[in-house]
Amino acid sequence: MKQITEPAQSLDVVAGADVVVVGGGPGGIMAALGAARAGASTILVERYGFVGGMATAGLMTSINGFRNQRPPNHVQTVRGYAQELIEGLIEVGGADWRTSYEGAGEPPRKGWLPYSVSIDPEGLKRVAMEMLCDAGVEVILHTTFSRPLVEGRRVVAAAVENKSGRQAIEGTLFVDATGDGDLCARAGARFAQAATDDEHIMAMSLMYRVMGIPAPSEDERRLYINGLTTFWGSRVGHVDGTSVADLTRAEILARRELAEQVDALKRAHGPQVTLVDSATTIGVRETRRILGLYTITEEDALSGRPQPDSVAVSSNPVPGYYGQRRYLEHLGFEIPYRSLVPVDLDNVLTAGRCISAEQAPFQSARSMAPNMAYSQAAGTAAALCVLAGCPPRDLDVATLQDRLEREGAVVRVPPEARDGA
Repeated sequence: MKQITEPAQSLDVVAGADVVVVGGGPGGIMAALGAARAGASTILVERYGFVGGMATAGLMTSINGFRNQRPPNHVQTVRGYAQELIEGLIEVGGADWRTSYEGAGEPPRKGWLPYSVSIDPEGLKRVAMEMLCDAGVEVILHTTFSRPLVEGRRVVAAAVENKSGRQAIEGTLFVDATGDGDLCARAGARFAQAATDDEHIMAMSLMYRVMGIPAPSEDERRLYINGLTTFWGSRVGHVDGTSVADLTRAEILARRELAEQVDALKRAHGPQVTLVDSATTIGVRETRRILGLYTITEEDALSGRPQPDSVAVSSNPVPGYYGQRRYLEHLGFEIPYRSLVPVDLDNVLTAGRCISAEQAPFQSARSMAPNMAYSQAAGTAAALCVLAGCPPRDLDVATLQDRLEREGAVVRVPPEARDGA
């Protein structure tokens, strides 16, 4: 491939903090809240003009995995800041219970959430930003992460691009919440990634919303909130979400098919059906999984065996498990802190869907509710590391678990609940 040499340049350091979170999706939001509320100065860097990631830019208006989708599901396994976010959405009319997974069942209420909750992305933009600002997080929008500036095994700054040019943001600890593990991978961390010809790799979807379809009946399952129905749109498979060529091809294909799908809805429901909006970006489900001190195994997920350093629980099914939706036969599997700590870097933690896991547990834990739970843990851990003056691998996990429990999080499956109590 032909190459051009880019001139070297010095970057202005425009900001710095104890903890720098790169990526403002659901995981990044929770990580930034965890760090700031634990006492660390915190910066959140986000490429769009709003936070929320796939829940807003991607129009993924269903947050799944607050408990097991099927019995045993008597324990809500995700609470903490994720619950706080949903309760904030309920207050502004931005959360509902009529989802494609559960139908019009028991509505969410304070202190109790079903498996899945429909959300209004505009409400999430508002509520999440208010939570971040109230916590003292410095939010930097319209800023794209470019690459980490690395000294040995430490990231010393993040090089970013925005309307002000190319800049640097310094940090003591970094949290990679890019979804694709961009910060870690570009810093030299090892990772796993399914090949595009892998039959189990999760497809991409272009979400879109329409108005003009009445509210669902009691037995109808549909993503519906505030008069709008969200559809998954085209599914594009065998695509590498870290390749700009593949992403471009997927976007073009999905958007070409969008008009045909809306026309089909008009034929089915009437000419009043109108396309309101499509996602800013196609929804990418699966890319890199950064190698951590521990890799969550398929057996861990299917057996539900305890983890001594558990910081969160995933109760979500495995969507693409050998061609079927594999439901867990227990309350959920535990996410160990070690899976958030990259083995090759000394001052970085992972949040969102790039944690260290085999493909099956990854496909479960990547869903937004468990994702937010362990991301809260990642941000909280980053702050505790700064305060203790230690690298993430040396953090006292008991201190982290205690802090998370005080903040309302579920860090492990209660022992009594394992026996069905």
